[in-house]
Amino acid sequence: MHRSIAAAAAVFALTATLAGCGGSDADNGKAAATKSAGSSDATPSGGQRTPDATPGSTTPSDAKVGDTLSLEGAPGLGAAGHVQADVTLTKYEDNAKPSLDIFAAPDGQRLVAAEFTILSTGDTAYDDPGNLGAKVIDSTGKVYAGKPGDPTAGESLALTLNLQPGAKATGWVIFNVPQDAKITAVTYQMDSLLQPNGEHTGRWTFHT
Repeated sequence: MHRSIAAAAAVFALTATLAGCGGSDADNGKAAATKSAGSSDATPSGGQRTPDATPGSTTPSDAKVGDTLSLEGAPGLGAAGHVQADVTLTKYEDNAKPSLDIFAAPDGQRLVAAEFTILSTGDTAYDDPGNLGAKVIDSTGKVYAGKPGDPTAGESLALTLNLQPGAKATGWVIFNVPQDAKITAVTYQMDSLLQPNGEHTGRWTFHT
């Protein structure tokens, strides 16, 4: 069942408080994760240009929809342990429909959506806002951040993921992009607030 409109309003209010949140407490054809695959300060509407790769960053993987990437997170303040997860981009919708009007893209933009499955594989919990680490990249290199909300295709990732070792979550993240933007990649980074330089970012590329 989709969340109510009241819950949706609370979702948007929570976004403004994310800067104060902590991070985590905590092989079938897996591709390697990438570092600095996209900007960490992208906005949902206008997009930000992808920066040049930082020294020592790895070449983006050739992962595609359906592939699983093994990613690393960061323990929250005062916590210890190894935060890790297998992240799969299970589906992508290039012209997504919002479940409620409040989630629709503004005029001149369209909604796209990516569904992720996240399996916690570390020795401590992965605790993170579900949509914060997801981004899409267009053919010009601009990056667009996820926003709260559900598409008609299914429910979104929980606003607060707390996956104990062995636990799994599946859900959608939606994005506002320009109407004529050609999306060429989807990225996901665990604990992006605690890894501000784009460390350990997984990237799935569309070969079209």
